[in-house]
Amino acid sequence: MAFDYVMPKLAMAMNEGTINEWLVADGDRVEKGDALLVVETEKVAYDLEAPESGFVGILVEAGETVPVESRIAIISDSKDDLADVPAASVAPPDAKPEVQPAETPESSKTAGRSRIRSSPVARKLAKEGGLRLADVEGSGPRGRIVKRDVVEALTRKTAATAQPPATTPAQPAATGGLQELARLPLKGTPRAVIARRMQESLQQSAQLSSFWECDITELRKTQLMFAGKEEQLGTRVSVNAFIVKAMALAVADVPIANAAIVDDEIVIYKDVNVGVAISLPGKTEWDSSLMVPVVHNVQSMGVAQIDKAMKALTARAREGTLTADDMTGSTITLSSTAGLAPPGTRSTPVLNLPNAVLVGPSTPQEKLVPVDGEAVVRTMMPVSMTFDHRVLDGEPAARFINALHRYLENPVLILA
Repeated sequence: MAFDYVMPKLAMAMNEGTINEWLVADGDRVEKGDALLVVETEKVAYDLEAPESGFVGILVEAGETVPVESRIAIISDSKDDLADVPAASVAPPDAKPEVQPAETPESSKTAGRSRIRSSPVARKLAKEGGLRLADVEGSGPRGRIVKRDVVEALTRKTAATAQPPATTPAQPAATGGLQELARLPLKGTPRAVIARRMQESLQQSAQLSSFWECDITELRKTQLMFAGKEEQLGTRVSVNAFIVKAMALAVADVPIANAAIVDDEIVIYKDVNVGVAISLPGKTEWDSSLMVPVVHNVQSMGVAQIDKAMKALTARAREGTLTADDMTGSTITLSSTAGLAPPGTRSTPVLNLPNAVLVGPSTPQEKLVPVDGEAVVRTMMPVSMTFDHRVLDGEPAARFINALHRYLENPVLILA
């Protein structure tokens, strides 16, 4: 009996996936739950397990991208059944096996090896970037060179050669004689994914942003009170945890804010799953990345639980250990620049499709504001909200803003 293993749909918006690595060889036997392969989507790479026990017949090679639900392997009770499995698809024409040449000063680093173990994607990226695989240190199984190794090597190469020697006069270039500080590889990098998703978001939705200021003086006092109970709560509760909870409460008042367009229908979700945008440092000062892991079922959580969940997601994102569950199922998004941007900064954040609403708080500042006819110093936080006008009109968007504003200015309602 043979089980068809297809490219799984790991995210609501996922249409295709790339096989980053097979963790078993063609014909190997696996047990149910064994690590089988690594699949890379536009957001993250996932380690996937064998759903059944048996012998694996690989149909699609590592490095290839295929649509969701395409058959990529079979798992059979009998190894004899694999004889009828079609040959695995071949690597791209320009990704030929690399044979170790006769030893030269240039190739002595890999002397004694007849072949450099590398994935098709790694070979293709190396060729496009003019990089010799012999100069790349592999981090994959048994030292295999994978895509991330080539991307890191290209980044280091670019950074090392970015600034011309001081004794070399600037040469006119196609850029009009401008000197360049650095060139960063884009194709095949996290930045390329971010660039494509941001462009697609703007092209595929009708985005509108609203801006307002929120008096968070009382919220800040409440947050500091919670922070003082760090030992009892097990976490130093952040302002963002209060904002996430306030978003869930505002959704209860205006459910259409917790929606998405799926297959030509507007789907309104019951659970409030907040995607939290996290900026990740790169290998150099220029190649930072962005991920949006998800805090699920916020409507059922307290602020301390939310804070712990957010910090756990941030830690896993920086360690590269996020799971498929961590990265899927968001229904609304938080993108906070508080503490990063100058006080009072306003921005127009781009939607995290298919979510119809994104809330973007920024850095608060103390200001004189009129209260009961007197000028009083209050802590004011700029907030923006980007929404998809295909899903929300101005009236429900305004009601959501009013609800969120009310909860943020009255933290006792968040804790009720």
